Parts: sequence; C-alpha cells; structure tokens
Amino acid sequence: MEFMYVYAGNITHIVGKEKITLQRGDILFLNKHIRHSILRADKQDLGINFILSDAFLQTLTKSAENNPVLKHFIKENLTDYGEGEYLYFQTQNNLPIGNLMDNLIYAIVNRSKDLYGGIVSLLFAYLSHYENTLVNASRFSTLDTRFQKAVLTYIETNYQTATLKELAHNLGYNEAYLSRRIRQTTGTSFRELLQNKRLDCAADLLATTSLTVEQIIHAVGYENQSFFQRNFQLRYGSTAHRYRKRYMKQSSWV
Repeated sequence: MEFMYVYAGNITHIVGKEKITLQRGDILFLNKHIRHSILRADKQDLGINFILSDAFLQTLTKSAENNPVLKHFIKENLTDYGEGEYLYFQTQNNLPIGNLMDNLIYAIVNRSKDLYGGIVSLLFAYLSHYENTLVNASRFSTLDTRFQKAVLTYIETNYQTATLKELAHNLGYNEAYLSRRIRQTTGTSFRELLQNKRLDCAADLLATTSLTVEQIIHAVGYENQSFFQRNFQLRYGSTAHRYRKRYMKQSSWV
C-alpha cells in the first residue's frame, strides 16, 4: 500500500476518471490493487510518497480497529485479488496529524526504523479518531476483479467439497472456459487454488487443535492421505507431524 503526504503546494492524482487535488497537509491512501497517475507538479509543490509492505500493514490492524473504513481498507489491500480503493483525508488543519507527519519525515531522514513503525501506527490511530478528516473514498471494480472474488469466495466457503463443475454451474460457464479464465486472471489453476486453501487450513488446524492428522486430512476435504502428505511437504517443507511438533508450544491445547 502507498500513501502520499503533501508537504507544500498541491499535488494532483488521476484515479480512473477522477481528479483528486491534494493541498498542503492532505493525505491520500492508495491500495495495491489500484492504478493511478500524478500530474506534473511545479517547483513549489512537494509530495512525499510512503510505501507500506503487507507484512507491516498486518501490524497496523489494531490501530484501525475503531474505524470500519480504515479497517476494511487494510483488509482489502492484504487480499491477493482485491478491488482498487483510495481514501482521501483533508488533514491540513489538523495539528496532531501534522505533527505526526513531521516526526515521520524526521524518522525516515534519520533512518530510525523503530520510531518509523510507531509513528505510522499512531497515524492510523489518529486518522481513526479524527474520522471527519476523511472526505472521499472510492472503490474501483473491474470484471476480472469481480470474477476473481467470486472464485475465491466460493473456494473459501466450500473448500472441503468444492469442484470446478459446481463452480461452473454457479457462475453459468462451461468447465473448459472457466478453467482457462481462472488461469488467465489469477495466474494459477482452480486445482492449485483449492489445494493451497486446503493445505493452509490443515496447517492452521495442526498448529491450533488437538485433532489427529488423519482427522484433519478428512476435515479439509482430502481422501488420499499419501497425496495430502506429499503436497503438504512440498508447501511447508516438512511432514504434517513435524509441522505440528514445531508449533506445539504455541498451541493453546498443550
């Protein structure tokens, strides 16, 4: 995810057919699924762009807990096939947020990684508190995005019994066309998406429950234990039993 803070002058972004002009002190958040451009600025215009990794964003969810808009924005950004979205905050007259941004710039200039993380977390908390500063938000959905979401929602909900045939029936496509379109839009096959979901659920059950490996294999939709074990090892680099031992101390049931 990225966000721009206008330190001086003004900066104009083009998002879809929308033109958003940020004044001094404003902040624009853009998630990783959105396409945008910036109009040429004059010498007196200064905008600072910040890039936040997915791993870092996951640490900020609590800071946005009290603001449903920010919370959803972070969640949507973390999905692999989410919709493009932006949030525009008019914060030019908000002294606490202005001070935070000055401190954030100082932390970057002085390469203070720990200070940087704490200030960004505070920024999200302040934006949640001063919710009136959010003046515009928009989501951009394409046919491919809606298609990807439909496929992934089906797998997420029905991974134990999901089949390409059933999904094709639900979406009104024939299986061959659906299979090709899934690969074109996601870069992988339906079978791989389904298998990864089942293996991830199995890994979670191994780490957090006392179910036997055999029970877990059945619970996530596998019938062939050898097939499961082989694919689990390919994905996680160890057998299911070794994976469980690695996480036993972290499990609440131990």
